Amino acid sequence: MKQALVSAVLFFACLPASAAYIDSWRGEVNFRKSGTAEWAPLAGDEKARLGDGDELRTARASTVEILMDDGSRVKLAPVSFFKMASEGKDAVSLGLYYGRVRSWVKKFSKKFEVRTPSAVCAVRGTDFMVSSDEKGNSRVEVYEGSVLAGDSKGNSSLVREGQFAEIPNGGRMSSPGHNPNDSNNMNSAVGDQRQAARSEIYNELSKADVIARAQEEIQSAEFQNRKVAIDAFGNRVRMEEYVIRPAPDQFKYVVLNTRDNRFDFGKILFTFNSALPSDLSLATANMMSSPGAAAPQWYLTAMNSVMSNTTDKVTEDASAGRMVYNGSLSDPQNQLVFGAYSFYAAGPAEINDNGGLGKWLWTKTDYNVPKNQSASFAYYGSPTAIITDASTPAGSDTFYTYTRNTYAGGLWIAASDYVLFDDGKLLTAGDFGAGLGGGATIDSVTDKLNFQRVYTSSLFGGRKIDLEFSAKLLKEAGLLRF
Repeated sequence: MKQALVSAVLFFACLPASAAYIDSWRGEVNFRKSGTAEWAPLAGDEKARLGDGDELRTARASTVEILMDDGSRVKLAPVSFFKMASEGKDAVSLGLYYGRVRSWVKKFSKKFEVRTPSAVCAVRGTDFMVSSDEKGNSRVEVYEGSVLAGDSKGNSSLVREGQFAEIPNGGRMSSPGHNPNDSNNMNSAVGDQRQAARSEIYNELSKADVIARAQEEIQSAEFQNRKVAIDAFGNRVRMEEYVIRPAPDQFKYVVLNTRDNRFDFGKILFTFNSALPSDLSLATANMMSSPGAAAPQWYLTAMNSVMSNTTDKVTEDASAGRMVYNGSLSDPQNQLVFGAYSFYAAGPAEINDNGGLGKWLWTKTDYNVPKNQSASFAYYGSPTAIITDASTPAGSDTFYTYTRNTYAGGLWIAASDYVLFDDGKLLTAGDFGAGLGGGATIDSVTDKLNFQRVYTSSLFGGRKIDLEFSAKLLKEAGLLRF
C-alpha cells in the first residue's frame, strides 16, 4: 500500500504543470511545438495541450481559443502570432509577437501577464485586449477590472475599465484614456483597418488565402485590369490587378500572376498623412516629390510591399515618411524622405523572421526617395558596402537590367527587370525614338507595355519569384506618368 501511494505521488509529480489546452478554433491555425522548426496545421477535434514555449499562428478569418486550468480563457484574433511562454501553479505568461489576444481572467486566479515586444500587462481578474503591430507598438484595452501596463523604459500605469493605453516600441507609454472601441469587436484593439492591412501584406502567403482575399476585394476595387500576355521567357501569364482602399488614408495595389506551372503575387500598401481624396490621382501626383517650397496636401508616411511565389518572398518596409524642402531657389521642391527603408528576403526557413518580414538584408536611414540617396546604410553581416553586379545583358538600348547583391558569408539576391510588350518583345529605345505613327498615341502604346521582375536568391533553394504587371493599371491609378 505504501509503495502504491509513493508511486501515485510520483506519477502526479511528473505530470506537466501546464493544463492550458486548445478548446476550439476555426479557419487556418498553425501550431509549433517548443524546440521544433516545423509548423503543423490544427486538424480534427483534438483538444491539443499547450506547453511552455509552444506557439500558435492564425491566418485571415481564423481564431483559436485556449482554456486554462483555473477557468481563465484566451482568444487569439485573426493574423496573430502567439507564444505560450510559461504556465505554472502560481503564474501564467503569454507572449504576443503581433496581432491581438483577448483574455478573460478569473478573479482570485493565478498571476496572469501578457508580454509584447514593447509592453507587459499584468492582471488578476479582468477582461482585456492586448495588441501589437509588426513594429512592436502595443495597445491595451480594458473592458472589466484593471490592468497594470508597463513599457520597456520602466514606466507603468494602471489602466482601468473603459480605458486604453498605447505603448510604442522603445518609447514611453501614453496616459490611460477613454476607450471608444466596442468590447464585442475582436478587431477593436489596433485591429483597425490600417493595422489589419499591414499584417496581411507580410503574413498572408498561401495561394488559397491570396485568391480568397482577392475575390472579396475586387468587388469594391477602384481600378482593376485583367489581361493575358507573354513574359520575357515566352510563357503565357494571366494577370489580374486591382486597387482598393483598406482605410481612408491608404490604398493597396495587388497583382496576381497565373502561369501553367506557377502562381506569383505582389502587393503594395501605401499609407498617407491624411484621408485620401475621391480622385486618387490628386494624392499620387505629388506623393514622391512636389514643386515649390510648401509640402503637398498628401504625401506618403509608410509603404509596405511583398512579392512572393507562396513559398519564398521579398518584402520592403518603409516608415516615418515626411516631405523635406530642398532649399533650392532655382528649382524649389519638397521631396519624400523615409526615416527608415528596409529590405528583407526569405525562403521557408526565414519566413517568420522579424515578425514575418523575413531575413533582414539592408536598411537605408533618412532615405531620399526621388534622389535615390540615403544619409546612412546598414547591411546584413557588415557595416560596409555589399558587392554589387549590375549589367544590361541585352545591350544598353534594351530595357532589361540585371542586379545582384552579395552579402557577408556569401548570401546573395539578384533581380532581373524587363519592360516588354504584350507579345513578349522587349522594349528598346528605338520603339519610341522612331516616333508614333498610324494613329498610335502614347496611351495606346503604353497600354501594351508590362513590367516583369524576377528575384533569385541563395535563400530560395533554386526557386524564383517571377511577377509581371501592366503599365495600364499603374497609369490609371496615378502611379506611373509619361
